[in-house]
Amino acid sequence: MVKESLAYKIIRYVFLIIASLFVIIPLVPLIFMAFKTGAEYSATSVLEPPSNFLNTYNFVYAIKVGKLGKAFINTAIILVISLTLQVTFTSMVAYVLHRFDFMGKKVVKLLFTLTMFIPVVATQTLIFRMMYAVKLINTMWSVIILYAGVGIVGIYIMLNQLDSISKELDEAALIDGAGYFRTFFKIVFPLMKPACTTLVIINGIGLYNDFYIPNLYLNRDVQTFTVALYKFFGSMATPFEIVSAAIIIGMVPIMIVFIFLQKYIYNGLAGSVKM
Repeated sequence: MVKESLAYKIIRYVFLIIASLFVIIPLVPLIFMAFKTGAEYSATSVLEPPSNFLNTYNFVYAIKVGKLGKAFINTAIILVISLTLQVTFTSMVAYVLHRFDFMGKKVVKLLFTLTMFIPVVATQTLIFRMMYAVKLINTMWSVIILYAGVGIVGIYIMLNQLDSISKELDEAALIDGAGYFRTFFKIVFPLMKPACTTLVIINGIGLYNDFYIPNLYLNRDVQTFTVALYKFFGSMATPFEIVSAAIIIGMVPIMIVFIFLQKYIYNGLAGSVKM
């Protein structure tokens, strides 16, 4: 290994500190405002700490009046069902592409890759009409079906995992009389747990933060957290200290997931890039 010079180390750490400050500094006043009262917010600077960090009124108000608790439950239901379907479908598609040779295999891969270049907005007119025709508008199933689709990034993550799973396991299971479905779900799929975890985390964060699809397909009675948060402070002229509390409530689950499972995210992304 090449030994790093002291100057290089100093430059690297200075750059990392500056980059971290760009991320952290905007969060500091947001946290301060979330714990301030209305009068305190109007009378103090945004960079001045609150007098009482135990003031939870803004958080309680945001959850009750903004119905963020119900929105959290709706979001959880949508994510659990859609990610379960997505992981299952993606792993099955990747298994077929990895283990079998068939006419049009390269075309199938190309078509999945091309979907990356199609804007979501460009297809929504047709998809909305289809959902309306089957009467799924204003139900969670419309969002679940759209979220359960197979993406090329997920396929590459699964393909990378399948490279480390020997084909001899499949052959041994087939010789013992197991069919392809049983071989996949009993032998191969359990060994793909790291890739499945990576896919759940990466796509779960993206779907949790998604605003466009839920806002388009769901009504006011069935909202995800991002939509409920937007409509809470967008239409009611809610004081910004309460808005800050609501934003922090939405950030906490994602931060917890990222802190404890970040190694899976990095490993999964590294694997997909390697492909």
